[in-house]
Amino acid sequence: MRGSLRAVASLLLTGVLIGCSAITGQQRAEMKDAVVAERPVQLPFKAPEPPARELDDDLVFSALVGEIALQRRDYELAYRYQMQTALLAGDAAAAERATRIAMALKRDPLARKAVAKWVELAPNNMDARQLAARILLDAGQQEAAFKELQAIIAISDATGEDGYLAAMTALAKSKQRPEAIMLMRRLGAEHEDDRRAGYALALMAMMWKDYAVAEYEIRAVLMRNPGWGRAYFLLSRIRMAQGDTQGAIKILRDAIKGAPDDLDLNASLARLLVEAGDYEAAYRQFSRVRRLAPDESDALYSLGVLAMQLDKTAAAKGYFQQLKKRGERRNDVAYYLGRIAEIEGRLDDAVGWYHKVDDGGFLLEAQLLAARVIAKQGRVEAARSDLQALRIRMPEKEIQLFLLEADILREHGAQHQVFALYEKALQAHPDDPELLYARGLYAAQVGRMDIMEQDLRKVISMDPANADALNALGYTFADQTQRFKEAQSLIARALKLKPDSPAILDSMGWLQYRMSNYEQALVFLRRAYSMEKDGEIAAHLGEVLWMSGDYEGARQVWRDALNADPDNAFVRNTMQRLTGVRP
Repeated sequence: MRGSLRAVASLLLTGVLIGCSAITGQQRAEMKDAVVAERPVQLPFKAPEPPARELDDDLVFSALVGEIALQRRDYELAYRYQMQTALLAGDAAAAERATRIAMALKRDPLARKAVAKWVELAPNNMDARQLAARILLDAGQQEAAFKELQAIIAISDATGEDGYLAAMTALAKSKQRPEAIMLMRRLGAEHEDDRRAGYALALMAMMWKDYAVAEYEIRAVLMRNPGWGRAYFLLSRIRMAQGDTQGAIKILRDAIKGAPDDLDLNASLARLLVEAGDYEAAYRQFSRVRRLAPDESDALYSLGVLAMQLDKTAAAKGYFQQLKKRGERRNDVAYYLGRIAEIEGRLDDAVGWYHKVDDGGFLLEAQLLAARVIAKQGRVEAARSDLQALRIRMPEKEIQLFLLEADILREHGAQHQVFALYEKALQAHPDDPELLYARGLYAAQVGRMDIMEQDLRKVISMDPANADALNALGYTFADQTQRFKEAQSLIARALKLKPDSPAILDSMGWLQYRMSNYEQALVFLRRAYSMEKDGEIAAHLGEVLWMSGDYEGARQVWRDALNADPDNAFVRNTMQRLTGVRP
């Protein structure tokens, strides 16, 4: 369970926890919107009166030529006529198009001319002001760019937005980074009581990976605003970006000591703990978040996913059932309740839950799991029928569905059925490397060396840098034949491409053992096992130790492997073959 859910949990929670960390911000935004709705917005700049011009032939011609040229990707002509339309009709949209065309053409003087017209025609348009600031800064016109930043602040103040983030966004793509930092500092100096200015500057520096500046600026903000949770969160992200996971966690823990009931800080810490892979601590932290916000469904969902990750199946079931009662996250809840039912051996219930997933990120996986469970119940043809129907509904997933159907037949069907399915799949997708690779591995497993070699060599001919195919072919030669010289060449090529791959190191170790080079075999196998405690690697390492006379060392490796995976067939079969005793 733990291994199968790790990636899912990490991906889900990275997204989900953003919602939790913004709970109070969302509430504040709603309150602000309610206040703004009570009064009309007074924008700071007066828009010009539209020109008193009727729709004449020149204007129609200009607009049509500009649009047709744009559709035909004749950007020089499109720019000229879009600008002419903007001048003749006072059309801000045409000025915007001209600006973006000039930027795409990298014609800076034309871009400055167009954006100036756009700002003139739509002085309260945030996009116009942001592009103007960036274009002017890149042209070295710092004073003009700064005036645009001031306008951005004025417009944002009127609309209730964060103008400093808008200003940062305007400068973040500039080529003039030192000058951009100087302008943001100058803007902050004009509004020294507004902590958002320093926050935006620190965020921009972090985006540029200028971590020294980012940390200096956000710490300066915290000196003036020691209780601001959002700044602590950014500081922790800056430390995290530099690889200091524990430092990032400590920043948030220390901040929470000063504000133990701050929901944003607590949720941010929970998210960070998930990213750090400390799921037990994240689970405890989310329990705290839930106590602070008992009605927050994101925290409840996160607890459910973490409980699954930690094999707390009963707790997970409770969380997901609560979400079900609330009618929230219907598809996600159905998926996880299906997983729980399968773990508990309630296979009919599991299939029922999986089939309730009709949308969202778990749609395909739920249907695939349903097919596996149906096959496990002995209804192989029903499972295949479901997968065939899915291939019609999801043609873009056809290869993946063929591969799953082949897996089901490998486990529950006959050899000729597996090969027949692979043949059908390859007729639909000739020379597909995934299908050829899968059929090659299956052929090796059942002793069809002719098909194995044919398929894997074809994959390698299409992609000589396919380390997995090189390794699979080389390992099969080493394990099932005496073609050791070819095996050596293939595995060495794979190892050069992936020098730190435990699987390829294991193959080289096993080849050395088959060639009676026990000392060399142990070097490769010990390195592979130190990197990944895989059962097959443990079986190989134990066998070489045993054949080298280190019986206790071999037994210890096998014991450790069986403690981690008591049913591992590789280890059990190897022990029985060498010791005569079935573990």
